[in-house]
Amino acid sequence: MKMKNYNDFSSLTKKPKKSKSRRRRVRWVLLTSIFTLVFLAAAVGFMIPVASKFALLEIFLTLAPASNLLAETNILVMGVDTNRGTHRSDTIMVAHIDPNEREVRLVSIPRDTLVVIPGRGLDKVNHAFAYGGAELTRSTVSNFLGIDIPYYAKIDVGGLASAIDKLGGITVNVEKRMYYVDYAGGLFVNLKPGIQRLNGREAVGYVRFRHDGDGDHGRIMRQQKFLRALSDELTKRSNILKSPALILSLLSEIKTNLSFRQILGLAMAVRSAHGLGRISMASLPGKDVTIDEVYYWRPDYEGTKKIVNSLLKSSKSADSGRMAGGVI
Repeated sequence: MKMKNYNDFSSLTKKPKKSKSRRRRVRWVLLTSIFTLVFLAAAVGFMIPVASKFALLEIFLTLAPASNLLAETNILVMGVDTNRGTHRSDTIMVAHIDPNEREVRLVSIPRDTLVVIPGRGLDKVNHAFAYGGAELTRSTVSNFLGIDIPYYAKIDVGGLASAIDKLGGITVNVEKRMYYVDYAGGLFVNLKPGIQRLNGREAVGYVRFRHDGDGDHGRIMRQQKFLRALSDELTKRSNILKSPALILSLLSEIKTNLSFRQILGLAMAVRSAHGLGRISMASLPGKDVTIDEVYYWRPDYEGTKKIVNSLLKSSKSADSGRMAGGVI
């Protein structure tokens, strides 16, 4: 019979090593699992309130009545390219916002339109900005059209390019070949016809291009097409849920006398009108004239009056209003 050697500890020391190694592995797995769970919980805990806020914002923008934030009104919209150091507004529009009817009506005013600028006399409407900024432009257009325009929004057209890039560009059906280079004006346009995705620089070039037979009226048409494309892009769910940096980027390019509450009401009204297809656009009629070798756009009195009454006045207004002496 073989006697057991109690002095041999090899059999006793091997098992503890395996057991200790196993315990280390188990401990590591547990720690890793706990860390992973804590990380996921923190991430989920962070994402839930953020997602909830976006969901609440989505519901609010969809259901809340915009009329509680912004009453029916007219807003002067001006596009100025500050990158070129310009002191004239290249784009001039009047927007009639009707939150109750969920309608937005836009009327473009050619920048060379001959009007009476208070304190300056007869001149091109876009010169009003050089003389007195947004406020003088607002009062000039208000007198010219014979309507009340209490608000204005000045948009930096050059800075708008970066905001469009943050959107990932906009889709536009370019109607013709466009090529023009103006190094002094900082304008380089090189577009081919067809439906395409334009980045910020290309989109601004598309809007500013007017070196063809259509002149300023062709550019007004492109401005209106651009606004529709931009509106389509901004109302996409993927862009609504993007970083707040996108909204801040857009707002940084706009100077306005609207309050934050009114800006929110405006955004809701435009979104609602866009969703229902109730955004209408027009341009003032007239003809080319040359006075002292200077080109002007002379508005048609009766045609302008009809557009103002149909698009820029409340449907409830009984008074068709007056046309100011600036229309000649």
